[in-house]
Amino acid sequence: MEVPWRDRRPAPRSILIAAAVSIVLAAFAILVIDQPLARVLAEYEQSGFWNRAIEILEWTLGLPFFKFFSSVVLVAGMIVVMAVPRFRALAPGWIVVAGTHVVCRFLTVRIKDATGRLRPGEWVKKAGDDTFFRDGVAFPSGHVVLFASILIPLAIVAPKTRPLLAIVAFVMLARVLVNAHWVSDVIGGVTLATLVAWGLAALVRPLRSD
Repeated sequence: MEVPWRDRRPAPRSILIAAAVSIVLAAFAILVIDQPLARVLAEYEQSGFWNRAIEILEWTLGLPFFKFFSSVVLVAGMIVVMAVPRFRALAPGWIVVAGTHVVCRFLTVRIKDATGRLRPGEWVKKAGDDTFFRDGVAFPSGHVVLFASILIPLAIVAPKTRPLLAIVAFVMLARVLVNAHWVSDVIGGVTLATLVAWGLAALVRPLRSD
């Protein structure tokens, strides 16, 4: 049975607070952490473990099979629950998860193009001072957005899934340790997913009041 909009719980305020905190942390990382850490990591041989782990996680979303596999599956699921009356109560939750994933992946490409940030390894080789507005695509981290845009809205819709957010933390750590992304890149990915998820949750209210 479909639950009236007024009887569903509004988007958690804590999600918006988390987004605000992550914005501050990303700015701090840009100013203080990013460049010194990139220089340190550039001196160490990268472990293949992190990239292999990311590849395994990519398969869970069908990424090597088809770039937009996860987007297609989520949107198809959303359409099904909206079309079938007995599943319609689940529609708001599906809208939040599928919508966050699709919107974030679209915005990520646009933000990367607009900021033009070099990856840490590229910046170290070029020995430049600035990292933004060059010819790079580092900001925000696409891998972090890929997983955060599913798991963060899922945590809003189904709070019992919150332990899965550890996957997002792992991806953040992995991308930084292989010097593929700055700390602010991975935090920026979380910020984007959090803001979009909160906005959609506020719009459709996916949780029941009980």
